[in-house]
Amino acid sequence: MARFKLDVLIASHPENVTYLTDFESNHHYMYRFLDWESYAIYAPERMAVPTLVISTADAAWPARFPTWASDVFTFGPVFYLLDPEGEVSHGESKYREILDRRARNALTAGEAIVKALKEHGLDKLRIGLDEKNVSPRTMERLESDLVDATMVDTFELFRIIRMIKTPDEIERLKTAGIKNERATKALLEGVGEGASEEELMQLCLESVAEEGAVFEFCNTASGTQSSMPILSYGHFHTPSGYRLKKGDLFKYDVGCIFDKYHADTGGCAVIGAPAEKQAAYHEAIKAGMNKAMEILRPGVLPSQVYQETIATVEKAGLKDYSKRAGFVGHGIGLEARDYPVLRAPVKSTSPYLPGSYDIPIEENMVINVEVPYSALGFGGLQIEYTLLVTKNGCEKLFPQERELLVR
Repeated sequence: MARFKLDVLIASHPENVTYLTDFESNHHYMYRFLDWESYAIYAPERMAVPTLVISTADAAWPARFPTWASDVFTFGPVFYLLDPEGEVSHGESKYREILDRRARNALTAGEAIVKALKEHGLDKLRIGLDEKNVSPRTMERLESDLVDATMVDTFELFRIIRMIKTPDEIERLKTAGIKNERATKALLEGVGEGASEEELMQLCLESVAEEGAVFEFCNTASGTQSSMPILSYGHFHTPSGYRLKKGDLFKYDVGCIFDKYHADTGGCAVIGAPAEKQAAYHEAIKAGMNKAMEILRPGVLPSQVYQETIATVEKAGLKDYSKRAGFVGHGIGLEARDYPVLRAPVKSTSPYLPGSYDIPIEENMVINVEVPYSALGFGGLQIEYTLLVTKNGCEKLFPQERELLVR
């Protein structure tokens, strides 16, 4: 914020609101097409904790499950019934307390944001506004009421800030990853000759649920069809009728969410003894992964990791690997695909980037390095690890092994 001369940050994108407050509204995911809004305001020089600006329909969450953002403004109608003979719980009392603060309520989100800014003396400063989830009506209100403020778009800045993880974030990512790993292990126990893709998908859904996590995606394509990127998001898995047979490859890619943070892992198995080509190709992508882990460290550019990984895989025998590998990894956190992305340099006009998305790696980034291979008529292979960037290199965030499993 100091570098870009910002006095205030306002988050609107759900993941950015969560980042500033640890609050997450379920309405964004249940009613995606209704312009549902929530905001977080932070000015580190002027307020001890961020201010949360939410709909009255969301007020029960911070009442019963308080976050560090104890300062709450609401927007929308205020109404509740009180049973004269009932006993009000602590959470209900806090809920009433939030709703009864009429001076901190407004009819619309735009009005509530302006109220919060004025109460904290922030309405005439340089404000960084995450523009991604601001409704046109709210934007119109902010522009009309904050004539003495300077507002600049900062969605891109939030993604850059979130690249480097706090100790709490690292612990959450580790916990989510361990749960995802256990669910994946349960999935692999069902892999074998005769198993159907539908049965394996159901097993993955159940295994993630048993971990108390939220299923996000799973690739259970098998045989030569594992050459195609088909990831089910769990709502519906098209029945293929296909059952694994001897010699088939089974490429898995499993993701879940726990405590708001994402996990993502991938690997491959073969039914019966691997063919010579299957084993050789797996060794080639394994060599690429080893190279990526060797060079991933603070100061290195993502494009360098990408280029050296590609070159290593090609040297190990997969000559056309550069033609099919668009990237070899990504950051992970509140989104399944955080910055940075390990790929060739891409130009950027963002004022928060140095002309490119090729941002140097820094300590405490958490990066999923993935080295896949696929070819029609052959199938798919994958190795993926979740890595924590340390002072002098990188390390696996939790135990993972990605050999070519024989089933």
